Amino acid sequence: MKRLFTLMLAMLTIFSLAACGAGEEEASAKDYTAEEIFDAIKNAYGDDFIPDADMIEEEYTETYGLNMDDVAEIKAQMAMISFHPDRIVVVKAKEGKGEAVEAALTAARDNLIQNGMWYPANLAKVNASQVLRNGDHVVFMMLGAVDENVEATEEDAAKFAKEQMQTGVDAFNKLFK
Repeated sequence: MKRLFTLMLAMLTIFSLAACGAGEEEASAKDYTAEEIFDAIKNAYGDDFIPDADMIEEEYTETYGLNMDDVAEIKAQMAMISFHPDRIVVVKAKEGKGEAVEAALTAARDNLIQNGMWYPANLAKVNASQVLRNGDHVVFMMLGAVDENVEATEEDAAKFAKEQMQTGVDAFNKLFK
């Protein structure tokens, strides 16, 4: 009886370790195209997704400082109407280049905040923008609904913009869970 119990316990341990290993393998195997990530974020915003014009390579290199040798895939759009600051840049970096792409997009974000010519109504959204990275997948987002509350304080506008940005953050993070 002891031998049977010991054997069953050993088999149970082996199966549980195998199951844990399979789960880890599955989690690390998540690999999305730039377009799949873009679509997931766009779908999360629904009608509040404003970007509607594809960016071109000159914008990737000049505005966002990307070294295209680090980029495997890219999908990027911005709002065609200049009043809206909304934009999204999704990069699937070449293997091991995610950190370099993140650094470039973070520097571009900082530059847009410090030196961009923005309508006062858009400052909260600009300041709430984020750069996110999971491995070699990197996203720069300045997204969300337009705050229709014209009497909102700066604090209210900042809170609204952060809540709106969280929609995109959650959509990105959900892909890699």
